[in-house]
Amino acid sequence: MSGYTKKWAMGLLMILVVILSWVSSSFLLNQVFEENGYKKPFFITYLNVSSFVLYLVPIGIRKVLHRVETEEEDSIAVSFDEVEEEKDAAAEDSDRTALLPGKSQSQLPLTLRETAKLSAVFCALWFVANFSTNASLSYTSVASQTILSATSSFFTLFIGAILHVESVNSSKLLGLLISFIGIICVTESDSITPDVAFSKVHVVIGNSLALLGALVYGLYSTVLKRTIRDESRINIKLFFGFVGLFTLVGLWPLLPLLHYTGIEPFELPETRTVVYLLLANGIITFASDYCWAKAILLTSPLTVTVGLSLTIPFAMAGDVLFKNKVISVWYVIGASLVLLSFALINAQEDGDDAKHLAISSADIECQTHESIYSTL
Repeated sequence: MSGYTKKWAMGLLMILVVILSWVSSSFLLNQVFEENGYKKPFFITYLNVSSFVLYLVPIGIRKVLHRVETEEEDSIAVSFDEVEEEKDAAAEDSDRTALLPGKSQSQLPLTLRETAKLSAVFCALWFVANFSTNASLSYTSVASQTILSATSSFFTLFIGAILHVESVNSSKLLGLLISFIGIICVTESDSITPDVAFSKVHVVIGNSLALLGALVYGLYSTVLKRTIRDESRINIKLFFGFVGLFTLVGLWPLLPLLHYTGIEPFELPETRTVVYLLLANGIITFASDYCWAKAILLTSPLTVTVGLSLTIPFAMAGDVLFKNKVISVWYVIGASLVLLSFALINAQEDGDDAKHLAISSADIECQTHESIYSTL
């Protein structure tokens, strides 16, 4: 198995972890909001995203130990030990690019300052997407929220085409069409057995928030891939650590603002059950968002967003197991179509990226030979 194939397989494994994690997180939040009455989506999102600052703790410890061992205060400006460890996974690409006389700026690893700037930009987008998704669970069912979140694949393709991250062809359009039909089928299944816990107004609000989250998700996942391009260029844990830091420091003033305006009065959880549910949800978010970012860089934004459409059958299955909903024929058809669309688009994306890798390798080899001949 080639290094490229291993990276793609690892990306698909990451997608599976994210799917299971996000569905579990949705059910936990739905239980917090509906069964325990703790409807604080902003505060919960703030806690979850701020927890990413913990990624900086081991990096900071490594930095201190590195300075003590080497007695060189500027050694950390060169690299982090963890960055070097992540580079080992991309040694094949690094060895190839090392043959070139020089590297373009887009090939060089991001510096500490560049990573911090990128995190600052993504902090707002990340928070809006997560808040919209979490808040939607206060107004609509897990299945409906999951279905609408799956529309991010359409936003990803269109935004990716504009930013030249995704190539549009008939196979991908067919895959998206199949996915869209599958989503409609599952929506029909959901409408046959509506959730009486929500009013029509609440459902509209919840669905709108889920759709907003899908739009922002498609935007920042595509921009992330376009900015970084390859996972070897960035320390993902450092990136998330800064996202958590900027959220912790920059967004806390909104908590008293929401409290005094009555939009979301601040209250601590009153029961241990809510505390345990929030803790479990925070741990899931902490790990799954890291896996999501790795999957984006190891595969492609479109593969990940379409892959996350697989949350639909898992969410519906959860409704059957935990809320005693009945599976209809529409559900079976829709879930099957979503699975088919993921397989179709993933196969096309795999082929496209392999083709791009082969072209890049040929270009690098040609440039290397030219450089050698020019020195003779």
